[in-house]
Amino acid sequence: MEYRQEVIKNWILIEQTQDEVAYMRPLFSFVLGQFVEIFGTGLMEAELCVVFNEANAPYPMLIINKKPIQLRVNATSLNHWAQYIYQLSHELTHYVIRQYKENKDSIIKWFEETLCEAMSLYILRQSSVKWSDCTLSKVNPDYHSALKSYLNDIYNRTDKSVIRACHTLSELQEIEQSSESQRLNRSMERNYLYDTFCEFPESIAAFVFYPLYARSDLQLDLDRWEKETNNSLISKLREVHPILTA
Repeated sequence: MEYRQEVIKNWILIEQTQDEVAYMRPLFSFVLGQFVEIFGTGLMEAELCVVFNEANAPYPMLIINKKPIQLRVNATSLNHWAQYIYQLSHELTHYVIRQYKENKDSIIKWFEETLCEAMSLYILRQSSVKWSDCTLSKVNPDYHSALKSYLNDIYNRTDKSVIRACHTLSELQEIEQSSESQRLNRSMERNYLYDTFCEFPESIAAFVFYPLYARSDLQLDLDRWEKETNNSLISKLREVHPILTA
């Protein structure tokens, strides 16, 4: 097994297999560049983070109880580029959102996970459009079609919305507890956010400010957020927010 440690401006890439040595840096750089375009260089270099792949891990994860923090994906192989891009984008979105948290451990899982899932789809889309910018396009110039197929497969995998059926705080608390294991229950909200990102790409960065407007009852203060940001797109979050009556 090969081992190499690469450093990219506050990102430490741990490459342990032949495929990781060959593909991790170009894929990571390609995706990171897209996040820099959206959120800026300063934010994407804000916190030292170790990046690695662990194929046998139960799930990808931004591990925040270690110093430095760690970003783990569990792609079956780094040769599966679409899967790696999808998982990496999800965890990078957690990383970005983390920078706006006064309490780094705080989270509204049902919302943040949905936001990260939508961003993963958006970055898959952008990666297919920008594939010629990735150095691996010299290896496989037609891979943009595989990225689009991977995106479509996930987008079309949907189930009934638990958010729209949620009307009490206790129901929202149940959704919160199962938000990581029952992702399809929020697939309609995921797709809605993805469609919104595609329609208004210049406003994507506004959505990650949610920690500034998080309430203790697992909801967002959308009225204050919309007023303070003067961004009409915040109103679209009402479509993915439960309406509680009790």
